[in-house]
Amino acid sequence: MQKITIKKGHDINISGLASREFSNSPAQKFVSISPQDFNYIKPKLLVKEGDQVTLGDALFFDKINPDVKWPSIASGTISKIVFGERRAVLDIIIEVDEDNEANIESINQINLSSRDDVKGFITKNNFWPFFTQRPFNKVVDPNDNPKCIVVTLADSSPLANDLSFSLAEHKDYIISALSNLKKLTDGNLYVAVRGDNFSFLSDFDFINLIQVEGPHPSGNVGVILNRVNPLNQNEVIWTVQGSHLPILGKLFSKGLLDFSMNINTGGPAVKPSYFKSRIGARFDLHKDSLLMENVRIISGNVLTGKQIDIDGFLGFYHSSFSVIEESFSRPFIGWLHPGGKSKYSVFNAYLGSNKKSYDFTTLQNGSNRAFVPVDAWEKVFPMDIYINALARSIEANDIDEMEQLGIYECDEEDVALCSFVCPSKSDVGAIIRKGLDTIYFDK
Repeated sequence: MQKITIKKGHDINISGLASREFSNSPAQKFVSISPQDFNYIKPKLLVKEGDQVTLGDALFFDKINPDVKWPSIASGTISKIVFGERRAVLDIIIEVDEDNEANIESINQINLSSRDDVKGFITKNNFWPFFTQRPFNKVVDPNDNPKCIVVTLADSSPLANDLSFSLAEHKDYIISALSNLKKLTDGNLYVAVRGDNFSFLSDFDFINLIQVEGPHPSGNVGVILNRVNPLNQNEVIWTVQGSHLPILGKLFSKGLLDFSMNINTGGPAVKPSYFKSRIGARFDLHKDSLLMENVRIISGNVLTGKQIDIDGFLGFYHSSFSVIEESFSRPFIGWLHPGGKSKYSVFNAYLGSNKKSYDFTTLQNGSNRAFVPVDAWEKVFPMDIYINALARSIEANDIDEMEQLGIYECDEEDVALCSFVCPSKSDVGAIIRKGLDTIYFDK
């Protein structure tokens, strides 16, 4: 087992962490899958409103790569297709028919002994959207041969789903998923864990187990790759969400299409808890747990998640809802305030401590302004990359310099803490995505 210790970073001590127990939750009547959750695709719909679908049926495909199709995550009726500007597909909402799902039989299994067998099985069941690649954090091209595959079971983001708890009952499915993932690459299968969690994985020699220690973003794919197998130009690695391993394991081992998933809600504006749910779950089933009226509901974590309405849905790659107070009030004397319980500071700029949980709100405590190079980003960014210089090269639209400074290793989630601590209130993640977009469309 390889051990990685990350010293730079910060664990945001936000209140509202869910305890390790499940609460009752009503059955989901509606679920959604949104093409907006996937970078660089051009969706072509295969269904229309009112159509009947069953689990795994193709809902749409990517016009750039027609072999990649998106599965129906429920059996039922296409209730609504939400379009945006220029007829962009925003949401495909499915009304769930649980009786129909209960009658679905397992898929005829084949002998998945080779890479081609596994790839063919994934293609047949429309499961490629569960695989993403670095660079660009996009759905994989099945024709690629990845340098390695990385799975992180050590999510360190604030209010993250504790996978050691939520996946505890899926040991066999996790092993099945990982054993078939290994067949997809000639390189290593890296699996990141924290502490003694998932210790049973150490019994399998096809897994390169990595024990990570340290503050966020120590559990991020980009940070792990930067330490064990840096990504170079013209190389591709694949990754799978840890929360999706049981879904893949059920498909590979038993031919079952089951999109159920354990999720959590957390944050200072909601009663935190874990629920047995499914991909694309709707938040309004948990509205009774809100502690105030003016809230911001986020699919995912508070650093990189997507804001949704109260009747919004969980993103495809998310396994948690985060809820914080929507605040517009500016504090008295602002940055001149001496500190105390009403101030949270990563670098101890105020009196008090950031070791106690804090009721964060949406207040930014300042407005956007020009970059201030005071090494704030560098203090929380653990990757071997000059992040300030990289951001400036992106703003200057200098592709050669971006590549030399390591943009292929970065993604929005890796620089989210930089945005959090930035005295200029710069959205560093948006800058990184701008650079990735520039390179992607230039090539």
